[in-house]
Amino acid sequence: MARVIIPTNPEKVLSLAEKVLEKHTSDGAASPLNVLKDFNWTDNGPKVTEAGLLNTEAKKLEKQVEKLYQDRDALLKPVTDTLRASSKMLMGIYKSSPKTLGDWGFEVNDTPQAKKTKP
Repeated sequence: MARVIIPTNPEKVLSLAEKVLEKHTSDGAASPLNVLKDFNWTDNGPKVTEAGLLNTEAKKLEKQVEKLYQDRDALLKPVTDTLRASSKMLMGIYKSSPKTLGDWGFEVNDTPQAKKTKP
C-alpha cells in the first residue's frame, strides 16, 4: 500500500505546505480539502506565509551569528596563544608547586597521563 511522506524538516514542510495551499486555492470551491473542519487551509494558510517569513529571518540571523562566532574566534586566537605562553612561563616559575597556577585562574590537573598504546 502506498504511503505519503510528510517531511519533518521545517523548510521542506513549508515547501510542501505552499504547494498544497497553492493547489487548494487554485481549485477554490472544488477543492476536496474544503471539507476539513478542524484542520483547514483557511485558518492555516496565513500561518504558512508567516512561518516562511520567520524562517527567512532565522536564516539571516544564523548567518549573522556565524559571522559573530567567526569574529569572536579570530579575536580569541591571540588571547588563547597568550594564555598558553603565560601558563608555560608560570609552570617554569612554579614547577615545584604547579597548583599555584590555580591562583591565576588556571585549572591544574596533576593526574599522571595514561600511556598511549600502539594499535
